[in-house]
Amino acid sequence: MLKTMKTKLTNWFRRIPIGKKITFLYGGVFAVALILTSVFIFTNLWYYYRDNSKKELVETIKSIEKYINDGGDVTAQNINELIKDKNIDARIIINSGIEPSASTNPGMAPEASAFNGKIKLRSYDYMGEKYLYCEKTVQHNGNTYVIQVFGLYKYEANLLKLSAILFVGVNVFGIIAAYLIGVLISRKFLKPITEITETAEKISISDLNLRINVPEADDEIRMLALTFNDMIKRLENSFENQRQFISDASHELRTPISVIQGYANLISRWGKSDPDVLNESIASIKSETKYMSDMVNQMLYLARGEKNEKKVVRTVFSLNELLNDVSRDIEVMADDVDFSYSEKGDFYVYGDENLIKQLVYIFLENASKYGREENKRISLRLEENTEGDPTIEIEDNGMGIAEEDIPHIFERFYRGDKSRNKEIPGTGLGLSIAKWIADIHNGKIDVKSMPGEGTVFKITFPKTDKPEG
Repeated sequence: MLKTMKTKLTNWFRRIPIGKKITFLYGGVFAVALILTSVFIFTNLWYYYRDNSKKELVETIKSIEKYINDGGDVTAQNINELIKDKNIDARIIINSGIEPSASTNPGMAPEASAFNGKIKLRSYDYMGEKYLYCEKTVQHNGNTYVIQVFGLYKYEANLLKLSAILFVGVNVFGIIAAYLIGVLISRKFLKPITEITETAEKISISDLNLRINVPEADDEIRMLALTFNDMIKRLENSFENQRQFISDASHELRTPISVIQGYANLISRWGKSDPDVLNESIASIKSETKYMSDMVNQMLYLARGEKNEKKVVRTVFSLNELLNDVSRDIEVMADDVDFSYSEKGDFYVYGDENLIKQLVYIFLENASKYGREENKRISLRLEENTEGDPTIEIEDNGMGIAEEDIPHIFERFYRGDKSRNKEIPGTGLGLSIAKWIADIHNGKIDVKSMPGEGTVFKITFPKTDKPEG
Protein backbone atom coordinates (compact mmCIF):
# COMPACT_ATOMS: atom_id res chain seq x y z
CA MET A 1 0.00 0.00 0.00
CA LEU A 2 2.80 2.40 0.93
CA LYS A 3 4.60 1.51 -2.28
CA THR A 4 1.46 2.22 -4.34
CA MET A 5 0.97 5.55 -2.59
CA LYS A 6 4.61 6.45 -3.18
CA THR A 7 4.26 5.59 -6.88
CA LYS A 8 1.13 7.74 -7.20
CA LEU A 9 2.83 10.68 -5.49
CA THR A 10 5.87 10.30 -7.73
CA ASN A 11 3.74 10.23 -10.89
CA TRP A 12 1.73 13.21 -9.66
CA PHE A 13 4.90 15.19 -8.99
CA ARG A 14 6.29 14.35 -12.42
CA ARG A 15 3.17 15.73 -14.10
CA ILE A 16 3.49 19.09 -12.35
CA PRO A 17 5.00 21.85 -14.56
CA ILE A 18 8.59 22.70 -13.72
CA GLY A 19 7.61 26.25 -12.68
CA LYS A 20 5.24 24.93 -10.02
CA LYS A 21 7.84 22.39 -8.91
CA ILE A 22 10.33 25.19 -8.27
CA THR A 23 7.66 27.20 -6.43
CA PHE A 24 6.58 24.26 -4.28
CA LEU A 25 10.13 23.18 -3.51
CA TYR A 26 11.27 26.70 -2.65
CA GLY A 27 8.14 27.43 -0.61
CA GLY A 28 8.25 24.03 1.08
CA VAL A 29 11.89 24.31 2.10
CA PHE A 30 11.37 27.85 3.36
CA ALA A 31 8.19 26.87 5.25
CA VAL A 32 9.86 23.88 6.93
CA ALA A 33 12.87 26.00 7.89
CA LEU A 34 10.59 28.75 9.24
CA ILE A 35 8.45 26.33 11.26
CA LEU A 36 11.47 24.54 12.72
CA THR A 37 13.04 27.89 13.64
CA SER A 38 9.82 29.02 15.30
CA VAL A 39 9.49 25.78 17.26
CA PHE A 40 13.11 26.08 18.38
CA ILE A 41 12.69 29.69 19.53
CA PHE A 42 9.35 28.98 21.24
CA THR A 43 10.77 25.96 23.07
CA ASN A 44 13.74 27.97 24.26
CA LEU A 45 11.41 30.76 25.45
CA TRP A 46 9.30 28.24 27.36
CA TYR A 47 12.36 26.78 29.04
CA TYR A 48 13.72 30.27 29.74
CA TYR A 49 10.54 31.52 31.48
CA ARG A 50 10.09 28.25 33.39
CA ASP A 51 13.70 28.21 34.55
CA ASN A 52 13.45 31.84 35.67
CA SER A 53 10.29 31.06 37.66
CA LYS A 54 11.91 28.01 39.26
CA LYS A 55 15.01 29.99 40.05
CA GLU A 56 12.93 32.71 41.78
CA LEU A 57 11.07 30.11 43.89
CA VAL A 58 14.30 28.34 44.85
CA GLU A 59 15.96 31.63 45.82
CA THR A 60 12.90 32.54 47.93
CA ILE A 61 13.03 29.22 49.79
CA LYS A 62 16.74 29.66 50.40
CA SER A 63 16.21 33.19 51.77
CA ILE A 64 13.44 31.92 54.13
CA GLU A 65 15.64 29.00 55.16
CA LYS A 66 18.49 31.37 55.94
CA TYR A 67 16.14 33.58 57.90
CA ILE A 68 15.03 30.57 60.00
CA ASN A 69 18.58 29.30 60.54
CA ASP A 70 19.64 32.80 61.58
CA GLY A 71 17.05 32.62 64.38
CA GLY A 72 14.51 34.93 62.88
CA ASP A 73 11.04 35.14 64.35
CA VAL A 74 8.81 33.09 62.05
CA THR A 75 5.62 35.09 61.74
CA ALA A 76 3.33 35.93 58.86
CA GLN A 77 4.42 39.54 58.97
CA ASN A 78 8.13 38.71 58.93
CA ILE A 79 7.76 36.20 56.12
CA ASN A 80 5.69 38.72 54.19
CA GLU A 81 8.56 41.20 54.53
CA LEU A 82 10.91 38.68 52.96
CA ILE A 83 8.74 38.21 49.85
CA LYS A 84 7.05 41.58 49.54
CA ASP A 85 8.88 42.51 46.31
CA LYS A 86 8.13 39.19 44.65
CA ASN A 87 5.03 37.85 42.95
CA ILE A 88 5.16 34.83 45.23
CA ASP A 89 3.06 33.36 48.03
CA ALA A 90 4.53 31.32 50.89
CA ARG A 91 3.56 29.54 54.11
CA ILE A 92 5.46 27.75 56.80
CA ILE A 93 4.21 24.70 58.72
CA ILE A 94 5.87 24.33 62.15
CA ASN A 95 5.70 20.98 64.01
CA SER A 96 2.72 20.05 61.79
CA GLY A 97 0.81 23.04 63.11
CA ILE A 98 -0.02 25.70 60.62
CA GLU A 99 1.56 29.05 61.23
CA PRO A 100 -0.09 31.90 59.33
CA SER A 101 2.07 33.04 56.48
CA ALA A 102 2.29 35.78 53.90
CA SER A 103 0.03 33.86 51.52
CA THR A 104 -3.02 35.72 50.27
CA ASN A 105 -4.73 32.35 50.11
CA PRO A 106 -2.89 29.83 52.25
CA GLY A 107 -5.44 27.17 51.46
CA MET A 108 -4.17 26.86 47.90
CA ALA A 109 -0.99 25.12 49.09
CA PRO A 110 -1.01 21.34 49.13
CA GLU A 111 -0.53 19.24 52.21
CA ALA A 112 3.03 19.15 53.50
CA SER A 113 5.23 16.21 52.60
CA ALA A 114 8.70 15.26 53.70
CA PHE A 115 11.51 15.90 51.21
CA ASN A 116 14.42 15.06 53.53
CA GLY A 117 15.95 18.51 53.41
CA LYS A 118 15.96 18.76 49.58
CA ILE A 119 14.19 21.37 47.48
CA LYS A 120 11.52 19.82 45.27
CA LEU A 121 9.75 21.57 42.41
CA ARG A 122 6.45 20.62 40.82
CA SER A 123 3.41 22.07 39.08
CA TYR A 124 0.17 22.60 40.94
CA ASP A 125 -3.31 23.45 39.67
CA TYR A 126 -5.71 25.38 41.87
CA MET A 127 -9.09 26.70 40.79
CA GLY A 128 -8.19 26.57 37.14
CA GLU A 129 -4.92 28.42 37.57
CA LYS A 130 -1.49 26.92 37.09
CA TYR A 131 1.08 27.38 39.84
CA LEU A 132 4.69 26.41 40.16
CA TYR A 133 5.17 24.93 43.60
CA CYS A 134 8.37 24.53 45.66
CA GLU A 135 8.74 22.92 49.10
CA LYS A 136 11.56 22.21 51.55
CA THR A 137 11.72 20.82 55.11
CA VAL A 138 14.16 22.54 57.54
CA GLN A 139 15.19 21.45 61.04
CA HIS A 140 16.15 24.20 63.49
CA ASN A 141 16.30 24.28 67.35
CA GLY A 142 14.30 21.06 67.58
CA ASN A 143 11.51 22.38 65.41
CA THR A 144 10.51 21.17 61.97
CA TYR A 145 9.70 23.85 59.43
CA VAL A 146 8.02 22.96 56.14
CA ILE A 147 8.55 25.89 53.79
CA GLN A 148 6.04 26.01 50.94
CA VAL A 149 6.51 28.60 48.17
CA PHE A 150 4.36 28.89 45.07
CA GLY A 151 3.98 31.39 42.28
CA LEU A 152 1.27 31.94 39.70
CA TYR A 153 2.52 30.91 36.25
CA LYS A 154 -0.01 33.16 34.50
CA TYR A 155 2.42 35.91 33.42
CA GLU A 156 4.81 33.51 31.72
CA ALA A 157 1.91 31.55 30.23
CA ASN A 158 0.48 34.72 28.72
CA LEU A 159 3.85 35.64 27.26
CA LEU A 160 4.19 32.20 25.76
CA LYS A 161 0.65 32.38 24.41
CA LEU A 162 1.34 35.72 22.78
CA SER A 163 4.62 34.33 21.41
CA ALA A 164 2.78 31.32 19.99
CA ILE A 165 0.20 33.57 18.29
CA LEU A 166 3.01 35.77 16.95
CA PHE A 167 4.93 32.77 15.62
CA VAL A 168 1.83 31.34 13.94
CA GLY A 169 1.16 34.69 12.28
CA VAL A 170 4.78 35.01 11.19
CA ASN A 171 4.74 31.47 9.80
CA VAL A 172 1.53 32.02 7.85
CA PHE A 173 2.83 35.30 6.46
CA GLY A 174 6.24 33.74 5.73
CA ILE A 175 4.74 30.77 3.89
CA ILE A 176 2.54 33.04 1.74
CA ALA A 177 5.53 35.33 1.06
CA ALA A 178 7.69 32.30 0.24
CA TYR A 179 5.08 31.05 -2.23
CA LEU A 180 4.85 34.45 -3.94
CA ILE A 181 8.64 34.82 -4.02
CA GLY A 182 8.87 31.28 -5.38
CA VAL A 183 6.47 32.21 -8.19
CA LEU A 184 8.57 35.28 -9.06
CA ILE A 185 11.83 33.33 -8.90
CA SER A 186 10.50 30.46 -11.02
CA ARG A 187 9.21 32.92 -13.61
CA LYS A 188 12.55 34.71 -13.71
CA PHE A 189 14.53 31.48 -13.93
CA LEU A 190 12.23 29.99 -16.56
CA LYS A 191 11.89 33.14 -18.65
CA PRO A 192 14.67 32.10 -21.08
CA ILE A 193 13.10 28.64 -21.38
CA THR A 194 9.72 30.27 -22.04
CA GLU A 195 11.37 32.41 -24.73
CA ILE A 196 12.92 29.30 -26.24
CA THR A 197 9.51 27.64 -26.32
CA GLU A 198 7.85 30.69 -27.88
CA THR A 199 10.65 31.06 -30.44
CA ALA A 200 10.48 27.36 -31.31
CA GLU A 201 6.73 27.69 -31.91
CA LYS A 202 7.32 30.64 -34.27
CA ILE A 203 10.09 28.95 -36.25
CA SER A 204 9.22 27.43 -39.59
CA ILE A 205 11.22 26.33 -42.61
CA SER A 206 10.47 29.64 -44.29
CA ASP A 207 11.54 31.69 -41.25
CA LEU A 208 14.71 30.53 -39.51
CA ASN A 209 16.18 33.91 -38.66
CA LEU A 210 14.75 34.07 -35.12
CA ARG A 211 17.16 33.86 -32.16
CA ILE A 212 16.91 33.63 -28.38
CA ASN A 213 18.02 36.57 -26.26
CA VAL A 214 21.10 35.25 -24.44
CA PRO A 215 21.14 36.14 -20.71
CA GLU A 216 24.23 37.83 -19.32
CA ALA A 217 24.70 35.40 -16.40
CA ASP A 218 27.18 32.64 -17.20
CA ASP A 219 24.95 29.73 -16.18
CA GLU A 220 23.16 26.69 -17.60
CA ILE A 221 20.34 28.83 -19.00
CA ARG A 222 22.86 30.86 -20.99
CA MET A 223 24.42 27.66 -22.32
CA LEU A 224 20.95 26.39 -23.29
CA ALA A 225 20.18 29.63 -25.14
CA LEU A 226 23.55 29.58 -26.93
CA THR A 227 23.08 25.93 -27.88
CA PHE A 228 19.58 26.61 -29.16
CA ASN A 229 20.74 29.58 -31.24
CA ASP A 230 23.59 27.52 -32.63
CA MET A 231 21.16 24.73 -33.52
CA ILE A 232 18.85 27.18 -35.31
CA LYS A 233 21.83 28.61 -37.18
CA ARG A 234 22.88 25.13 -38.31
CA LEU A 235 19.31 24.37 -39.38
CA GLU A 236 19.14 27.64 -41.26
CA ASN A 237 22.42 26.87 -43.05
CA SER A 238 21.25 23.34 -43.76
CA PHE A 239 17.94 24.46 -45.27
CA GLU A 240 19.70 27.18 -47.20
CA ASN A 241 22.16 24.62 -48.58
CA GLN A 242 19.27 22.37 -49.53
CA ARG A 243 17.48 25.20 -51.30
CA GLN A 244 20.70 26.13 -53.09
CA PHE A 245 21.33 22.49 -53.97
CA ILE A 246 17.84 22.08 -55.45
CA SER A 247 18.19 25.34 -57.33
CA ASP A 248 21.61 24.40 -58.72
CA ALA A 249 20.51 20.86 -59.59
CA SER A 250 17.46 22.20 -61.41
CA HIS A 251 19.64 24.66 -63.28
CA GLU A 252 22.19 22.01 -64.22
CA LEU A 253 19.52 19.56 -65.40
CA ARG A 254 17.58 22.15 -67.37
CA THR A 255 20.21 22.40 -70.12
CA PRO A 256 20.56 18.67 -70.93
CA ILE A 257 16.79 18.23 -70.78
CA SER A 258 16.37 21.13 -73.20
CA VAL A 259 19.01 19.62 -75.49
CA ILE A 260 17.34 16.21 -75.44
CA GLN A 261 13.96 17.80 -76.09
CA GLY A 262 15.41 19.80 -78.98
CA TYR A 263 17.00 16.79 -80.63
CA ALA A 264 13.85 14.75 -80.09
CA ASN A 265 11.89 17.39 -81.96
CA LEU A 266 14.59 17.43 -84.63
CA ILE A 267 14.26 13.68 -85.07
CA SER A 268 10.51 13.98 -85.19
CA ARG A 269 10.72 16.54 -88.02
CA TRP A 270 13.65 15.47 -90.20
CA GLY A 271 15.41 12.56 -88.58
CA LYS A 272 13.32 9.88 -90.18
CA SER A 273 14.37 10.96 -93.65
CA ASP A 274 17.89 12.30 -92.90
CA PRO A 275 20.33 9.72 -91.48
CA ASP A 276 22.92 12.39 -90.59
CA VAL A 277 20.42 14.34 -88.47
CA LEU A 278 19.27 11.09 -86.90
CA ASN A 279 22.79 9.98 -86.01
CA GLU A 280 23.76 13.41 -84.68
CA SER A 281 20.61 13.60 -82.57
CA ILE A 282 21.05 10.12 -81.14
CA ALA A 283 24.69 10.83 -80.27
CA SER A 284 23.80 14.10 -78.53
CA ILE A 285 20.89 12.51 -76.65
CA LYS A 286 23.17 9.69 -75.47
CA SER A 287 25.80 12.24 -74.36
CA GLU A 288 23.31 14.38 -72.44
CA THR A 289 21.69 11.28 -70.92
CA LYS A 290 25.08 10.09 -69.70
CA TYR A 291 25.74 13.55 -68.26
CA MET A 292 22.44 13.50 -66.37
CA SER A 293 23.04 9.93 -65.21
CA ASP A 294 26.49 10.83 -63.89
CA MET A 295 25.10 13.90 -62.14
CA VAL A 296 22.24 11.96 -60.49
CA ASN A 297 24.61 9.22 -59.37
CA GLN A 298 26.98 11.75 -57.85
CA MET A 299 24.10 13.55 -56.14
CA LEU A 300 22.91 10.23 -54.67
CA TYR A 301 26.49 9.48 -53.66
CA LEU A 302 26.73 12.71 -51.69
CA ALA A 303 23.27 12.29 -50.16
CA ARG A 304 24.07 8.78 -48.94
CA GLY A 305 27.37 9.97 -47.55
CA GLU A 306 25.75 12.79 -45.60
CA LYS A 307 23.16 10.37 -44.18
CA ASN A 308 25.92 7.89 -43.25
CA GLU A 309 24.38 5.34 -45.59
CA LYS A 310 27.56 5.01 -47.60
CA LYS A 311 29.47 1.95 -46.45
CA VAL A 312 33.00 2.85 -45.37
CA VAL A 313 35.41 -0.09 -44.94
CA ARG A 314 38.41 1.08 -42.90
CA THR A 315 41.73 -0.73 -42.83
CA VAL A 316 45.37 0.24 -42.38
CA PHE A 317 47.01 0.33 -45.81
CA SER A 318 50.12 1.68 -47.52
CA LEU A 319 49.55 5.07 -49.10
CA ASN A 320 52.69 4.50 -51.19
CA GLU A 321 51.26 1.38 -52.82
CA LEU A 322 47.94 3.12 -53.53
CA LEU A 323 49.61 6.08 -55.27
CA ASN A 324 51.92 3.77 -57.24
CA ASP A 325 48.85 1.96 -58.60
CA VAL A 326 47.20 5.28 -59.47
CA SER A 327 50.32 6.61 -61.21
CA ARG A 328 50.58 3.47 -63.38
CA ASP A 329 46.93 3.87 -64.43
CA ILE A 330 47.41 7.57 -65.25
CA GLU A 331 50.49 6.89 -67.38
CA VAL A 332 48.50 4.38 -69.43
CA MET A 333 45.26 6.39 -69.73
CA ALA A 334 46.68 9.90 -70.24
CA ASP A 335 49.42 9.57 -72.80
CA ASP A 336 49.10 13.25 -73.72
CA VAL A 337 50.06 14.39 -70.19
CA ASP A 338 53.58 14.89 -68.84
CA PHE A 339 52.94 12.99 -65.60
CA SER A 340 55.43 12.45 -62.79
CA TYR A 341 55.22 10.75 -59.41
CA SER A 342 57.61 10.97 -56.45
CA GLU A 343 57.52 9.92 -52.80
CA LYS A 344 59.59 10.73 -49.72
CA GLY A 345 59.12 8.12 -47.04
CA ASP A 346 56.74 5.27 -46.31
CA PHE A 347 53.29 6.17 -45.00
CA TYR A 348 50.26 4.27 -43.78
CA VAL A 349 46.68 5.50 -43.41
CA TYR A 350 43.68 4.13 -41.56
CA GLY A 351 40.67 4.46 -43.84
CA ASP A 352 38.76 3.20 -46.86
CA GLU A 353 41.34 2.48 -49.54
CA ASN A 354 38.85 2.67 -52.43
CA LEU A 355 37.44 6.03 -51.30
CA ILE A 356 40.88 7.60 -50.93
CA LYS A 357 41.84 6.27 -54.36
CA GLN A 358 38.66 7.89 -55.73
CA LEU A 359 39.66 11.18 -54.07
CA VAL A 360 43.06 11.11 -55.77
CA TYR A 361 41.44 10.32 -59.16
CA ILE A 362 39.06 13.30 -58.76
CA PHE A 363 41.93 15.73 -58.27
CA LEU A 364 43.98 14.19 -61.10
CA GLU A 365 40.95 14.35 -63.41
CA ASN A 366 40.42 18.00 -62.53
CA ALA A 367 44.11 18.71 -63.17
CA SER A 368 43.78 17.10 -66.57
CA LYS A 369 40.50 18.87 -67.48
CA TYR A 370 41.72 22.32 -66.50
CA GLY A 371 45.28 21.87 -67.74
CA ARG A 372 46.81 23.46 -70.81
CA GLU A 373 45.96 22.07 -74.20
CA GLU A 374 49.69 21.82 -75.00
CA ASN A 375 52.56 20.84 -72.69
CA LYS A 376 50.14 19.66 -70.02
CA ARG A 377 52.02 18.68 -66.86
CA ILE A 378 50.74 16.97 -63.72
CA SER A 379 52.88 16.13 -60.71
CA LEU A 380 51.84 13.70 -57.97
CA ARG A 381 53.95 13.77 -54.81
CA LEU A 382 53.82 12.00 -51.45
CA GLU A 383 55.70 13.51 -48.53
CA GLU A 384 55.19 14.49 -44.91
CA ASN A 385 54.28 17.86 -43.39
CA THR A 386 55.94 19.49 -40.37
CA GLU A 387 53.89 17.32 -37.98
CA GLY A 388 54.95 14.12 -39.75
CA ASP A 389 51.54 13.45 -41.33
CA PRO A 390 51.41 12.12 -44.91
CA THR A 391 50.54 14.75 -47.51
CA ILE A 392 49.49 14.10 -51.11
CA GLU A 393 50.31 16.97 -53.46
CA ILE A 394 48.77 17.27 -56.93
CA GLU A 395 50.14 20.09 -59.05
CA ASP A 396 49.23 21.14 -62.58
CA ASN A 397 50.21 23.96 -64.92
CA GLY A 398 46.66 24.76 -66.00
CA MET A 399 44.52 27.88 -65.99
CA GLY A 400 44.55 28.22 -62.21
CA ILE A 401 41.81 29.45 -59.88
CA ALA A 402 40.94 33.04 -59.08
CA GLU A 403 41.48 33.99 -55.44
CA GLU A 404 37.80 34.86 -54.92
CA ASP A 405 36.76 31.43 -56.25
CA ILE A 406 38.98 29.30 -53.99
CA PRO A 407 36.66 29.40 -50.92
CA HIS A 408 33.77 28.12 -53.07
CA ILE A 409 35.31 25.39 -55.22
CA PHE A 410 34.12 22.61 -52.90
CA GLU A 411 30.51 23.78 -53.06
CA ARG A 412 28.17 21.69 -55.16
CA PHE A 413 27.83 22.75 -58.81
CA TYR A 414 30.23 25.66 -58.28
CA ARG A 415 32.41 26.31 -61.31
CA GLY A 416 34.54 29.42 -61.38
CA ASP A 417 34.77 31.61 -64.51
CA LYS A 418 31.87 29.97 -66.35
CA SER A 419 32.69 31.87 -69.54
CA ARG A 420 35.97 29.92 -69.79
CA ASN A 421 34.69 26.62 -68.40
CA LYS A 422 31.48 26.17 -70.38
CA GLU A 423 33.21 23.87 -72.83
CA ILE A 424 34.84 21.76 -70.10
CA PRO A 425 32.82 18.64 -69.24
CA GLY A 426 31.82 17.94 -65.69
CA THR A 427 28.95 18.12 -63.24
CA GLY A 428 30.53 20.40 -60.63
CA LEU A 429 30.18 17.72 -57.93
CA GLY A 430 33.60 16.06 -58.06
CA LEU A 431 35.34 18.35 -55.58
CA SER A 432 32.34 18.16 -53.24
CA ILE A 433 32.73 14.38 -53.20
CA ALA A 434 36.48 14.70 -52.63
CA LYS A 435 35.87 17.07 -49.71
CA TRP A 436 33.41 14.60 -48.16
CA ILE A 437 35.92 11.76 -48.47
CA ALA A 438 38.63 13.86 -46.86
CA ASP A 439 36.32 14.90 -44.01
CA ILE A 440 35.27 11.38 -43.04
CA HIS A 441 38.97 10.47 -42.86
CA ASN A 442 39.80 13.55 -40.73
CA GLY A 443 41.80 14.86 -43.66
CA LYS A 444 42.57 18.44 -44.58
CA ILE A 445 42.67 20.00 -48.06
CA ASP A 446 44.75 23.10 -48.82
CA VAL A 447 44.65 24.93 -52.15
CA LYS A 448 47.27 27.22 -53.65
CA SER A 449 46.67 28.67 -57.09
CA MET A 450 47.43 31.59 -59.38
CA PRO A 451 45.42 32.28 -62.56
CA GLY A 452 47.41 31.22 -65.59
CA GLU A 453 50.13 29.53 -63.51
CA GLY A 454 48.46 26.35 -62.26
CA THR A 455 47.11 24.90 -59.04
CA VAL A 456 48.46 22.81 -56.15
CA PHE A 457 46.12 20.72 -54.00
CA LYS A 458 47.52 19.34 -50.73
CA ILE A 459 45.57 16.57 -49.00
CA THR A 460 46.82 15.67 -45.52
CA PHE A 461 45.75 12.60 -43.52
CA PRO A 462 46.52 11.59 -39.92
CA LYS A 463 49.56 9.37 -39.76
CA THR A 464 49.07 5.71 -38.81
CA ASP A 465 51.74 3.26 -37.70
CA LYS A 466 52.66 0.38 -39.93
CA PRO A 467 50.70 -2.77 -38.98
CA GLU A 468 52.70 -5.54 -37.36
CA GLY A 469 53.52 -8.57 -39.46
